[in-house]
Amino acid sequence: MPTSHEPSFHPLRQPAPQAEEGQTLTAHRTGKTACRQRRFASHLKTLPLLLCLALSGHSALAEEGDDLAVVPFEQLVKREVVSGSKLVRQISDSPSAVAIVTAEDIRAYGYRTIADVINSMRGLYTTSDRRYQYMGGRGFGAPGDYTGRIMVLIDGYVTQDSLFNQAYIDESGLLDLALVERVEYVPGTGSVTYGNNAMLGIINIVTRKGSDFNGLQISGEAGSHDTYRQRATFGKRFDNGADLLLSASALDSQGQNLYFPAYDTPATNHGWANGIDDERNKRFFGKFSLDGFSVEAGYVDRSKTVPTKPTEFAIFNTPFSTSDESAYLNASYETDIGLHLYSSSRFYYGTYDYENRRVVDDPNPYARRQHQAKWWGVDQKFVGKWFANHAILFGLEHRGDHSQNMRWTYYSPAQAVARDVQQSYSRNTTSLYMADEFRFHERWRLNVGARYDKASDLEGNWSPRVALIYQPNFKTTLKASYSEAFRMPNADDRSNYRTGATPEYVAAKELVLQHDLNRRMRITGSLYEYRRSKQQVDLTGLGDFAAVGSSRTKGGELEFEARWDNGIRAKTSGAWQHSHDTSGQDSINSPNLLGKFQLTSPLPGDSIRAGLEAQYLGSRLTTERRRLGGVVLANLTFSSERKWHGLSASFSIRNLFDRNYDVVSPFDWAPGTGIDALRMDGRTYWFQLNVDL
Repeated sequence: MPTSHEPSFHPLRQPAPQAEEGQTLTAHRTGKTACRQRRFASHLKTLPLLLCLALSGHSALAEEGDDLAVVPFEQLVKREVVSGSKLVRQISDSPSAVAIVTAEDIRAYGYRTIADVINSMRGLYTTSDRRYQYMGGRGFGAPGDYTGRIMVLIDGYVTQDSLFNQAYIDESGLLDLALVERVEYVPGTGSVTYGNNAMLGIINIVTRKGSDFNGLQISGEAGSHDTYRQRATFGKRFDNGADLLLSASALDSQGQNLYFPAYDTPATNHGWANGIDDERNKRFFGKFSLDGFSVEAGYVDRSKTVPTKPTEFAIFNTPFSTSDESAYLNASYETDIGLHLYSSSRFYYGTYDYENRRVVDDPNPYARRQHQAKWWGVDQKFVGKWFANHAILFGLEHRGDHSQNMRWTYYSPAQAVARDVQQSYSRNTTSLYMADEFRFHERWRLNVGARYDKASDLEGNWSPRVALIYQPNFKTTLKASYSEAFRMPNADDRSNYRTGATPEYVAAKELVLQHDLNRRMRITGSLYEYRRSKQQVDLTGLGDFAAVGSSRTKGGELEFEARWDNGIRAKTSGAWQHSHDTSGQDSINSPNLLGKFQLTSPLPGDSIRAGLEAQYLGSRLTTERRRLGGVVLANLTFSSERKWHGLSASFSIRNLFDRNYDVVSPFDWAPGTGIDALRMDGRTYWFQLNVDL
C-alpha cells in the first residue's frame, strides 16, 4: 500500500494541466559554512566549564508540582492514565497495562523528542527515514507508514492530521519536552473513548502547569552536527487560582554529509549527499486554566531537507525540502452539575499544512506539493454516579473535517507551470459513546463500553469493549479484555484507493497482571493477540488494491520497575511479538524481541544524577525480506539534581559505544541496491543549560 506523503502515481500519468502563473522554485542552500563549524567548535570548548558550574550547586531543589515519579505504586494506579480529563479516571484504572514516563524520567535520561520517550517504553520502538520518525510495536511498524494506529494526544486533544493521520513525534511535533509533565501509553484499542485511529493504543501527553515554572526560564542547547535550540518559558499561578504557561522555542541544525552505498557512482557524487540534511523549527505554546475552565494552543513550523532519495522519481543529491506546519486550539470546561452528575465540555480546532519542493526525473523536472487540512469538533462528556457500585460515562462528539485539499504542481525547466493537479475531500463524523464500570464484588469489576461513529461518507461503525478486572488484594490486579476498533480511510487513502477506500478493523484480546512486590517495586506482564481485517492488498502487483487482507499478531511483555529511598530508580522490560502480514509471512520491520533497561542514580554529593539506558532492537525484515541483525544501543546522561543560583544543566551522549546499525527504510523501487535499509547516526552529544530568572 502507498506509505508516504508522495503520490503513488507517476507524474507523466496525470490529467491535462491547468495554467498557473507566478510560480517559481526558491533557491536552496547546499552546504555548511566554515564559519558555523568554527562557531560550533568554540561552543564545545566551553561546555565542560558550563556543565561543571551548573551541576556543582548545593542549593535546595526548586519547588515542583505533583510528580508521579515519587508517588507510591498503590496510589499511582488511581491516577488518571487514559486522558488529561479527571473524569475518565473515575470510570476505570484502565483495562490495559499502562506505562508512564514522567518529567523526572525525561530529565534523567536526556530525552529530546517524544520519539525518544516512545523508544523507552516497553514493546515500542521507532524507525526513521531521515524525514520523519514512525512508531512501531505489537506487530505494526511498516516503514514509512503514516496512517495512525496508535493515537497521540496532548491533554486529550488528538494531534494526528486529517490528511495522513501522521503522528508527529520528532522535531515536527507540537511540544518541547520541557513542557511535558508525563507521557502515558495505554496499549490496546481505545476507540470506545476516542473513536477513529485509536486502533492499537493511545499515547497521551500531559503538559505541565505554569506553577511548575513559577517565573521565567531561559534555555540554551547545543549538540552534534551544528545543532542549537533556544527556549523561553514563563509560568505563574496567580492569587485568584489562575494558572498561566507561555513558551517559545527555535531549533536550527545544519545536519551532516551522508554516504549512501546504493548511489556510489560518479554520476551521483559517489554516494555522498552533501549539505542537504539541515532542519529547523519554531514552536509556540500557551495554556491558561481557572476554576474548571482550561484553554491551550500550540503551533509548530518545521522545515527539513531530506538527504535520501525519498521517492522513486526524485534525483539523488538534489534538494528535497519539506515543511510541516501544525496548530491547534483546545478549550474545555469541567464542572459538577449536581445530582451525582459531572460534565466535561470541549471544543477543539486544528490545522495542518504540508509542502515540499524537489527535483524529479521527468521532462518537467521541478515539482511542488501543497496540502492543507482544517478541522474542528465538540465533545460533551458526562459521568453519572447514580447507582451504587456503578460509574457511567456517556457522551456525544461531532467532528468536521471541512477542508482536506491536496495539490501537485510540476514545472518546466524554465520554471513555468506545466501541470497542476488538485483534489479536495471533506467529512463530518458524529459519535455516541457510553461506558459503565460495575463493581459487583469487592474484588471484581466489569468494564463495558461501546462507541458508534457515523461519517458522512461511510456506513456507521461500532467499537465495543468488555474487560473483567480482579483484585484479590491491594497488591495484585488481573485484567482480561476484549475489544474491537477501526480506522476510517483518510484523505490520502481516498486519493490512492478511490472508491476502494474502506475502514480497517481490529479485534484485540489481552490479559494483564500487575503485582506490587512492595510499595516501591512492581511487576507488570501482559499477553495479547490482535487480528486485523479489511487491509489493503495489491492483488496483481500492479497497483490493483482491494480491502481484503487480514493479519495476526500475538505477543507478550514483562516489566519490572523499582525505586529506593536513596534516589536510585530502575526499570527493565522485555517484549516478544510474532506478526504475520496479509500474505501469511512474517511482517516487515517487526522485531520478535525488544528489550529495555534504565537505571538512574544520584552520584556522590547528591548534586549530579546519572542516567544509563540500554535498548535492544531485535532482527527485522526489510521490504526485500532481507534480515537486519539485532542491535544494542546505550545512552548516558548527566543532569543536575540541584539548582545553583537558578542554573541547571544536562549533558547526554547518544549511542554511547558508537554502534554502526541500520534500520528498515520504506524505499523499495531499486531491488538489490540496499536502499531497503538506512544507516543511522553514530555517537552524538547534546548539552542543555537552563536559567531560572
